[in-house]
Amino acid sequence: MAEASQNEDIADILAEASQMEQDPTNIVARLKRAYVNEKNAPELLPFETDLLAQVMAKVEDQELVVQQNRDAAAAAGGGGGGGAGSGVDDLMAHIYHAELNRVRFLIRAYYRTRLFKIEKYAVHTAKDELGKLSPQEVEYAEKYVNMLDEHFGSVLNQMPEKYTSMLQQIQDDDTDYDMIPEPNLDKHVFCRVREDRRDVMFDPNDPDNTMDLDQGDIIMVRYRFIKGLLEDGALDLI
Repeated sequence: MAEASQNEDIADILAEASQMEQDPTNIVARLKRAYVNEKNAPELLPFETDLLAQVMAKVEDQELVVQQNRDAAAAAGGGGGGGAGSGVDDLMAHIYHAELNRVRFLIRAYYRTRLFKIEKYAVHTAKDELGKLSPQEVEYAEKYVNMLDEHFGSVLNQMPEKYTSMLQQIQDDDTDYDMIPEPNLDKHVFCRVREDRRDVMFDPNDPDNTMDLDQGDIIMVRYRFIKGLLEDGALDLI
């Protein structure tokens, strides 16, 4: 009888975990979407400040739950109470711990992806996109640019006067900065539509060419044309 009750408890636990996984409003699902969007977007996306704060709070709560379940399992296992509760508590601890590891991986992957872009487009980011960064990322980007300036300056300062800039091929007040790597917004990306949209105009140069988007559609298009839809949450990159 105790074994049947324990099996039912385990089945309920697994069913609840599966339901949470499929819930698009679940913060772990939202974190995964944020990571995949960041990984597939050619440019830096705005830092998910509120989401990361919720995730970190969830991690702290989950760590507490894991410890409580481990303590309960140890107490039940050593108290001569039959061990049924110990088995369920131990399983719960393993499930929560596995979830914790998955969330930590997503957090690290999200930050690594953003740091890669910050370093790749360091000057562009520090010049035009600081508003997309977290305070810690702003500090990192500025220090990274200063480090680049010092590194290249040690060589460029030995060059003729017009060739000492790491931002211009020929230093000239009337010339744009032509040596700053920037994201390629014309890169083609794959998207999955999250909500219906009608008469979507992709190309501003061709306003008569519109398209209806239905939830679940998968399309390939230039990133520049769907940038606004991504910001609105109408689609995700895949």
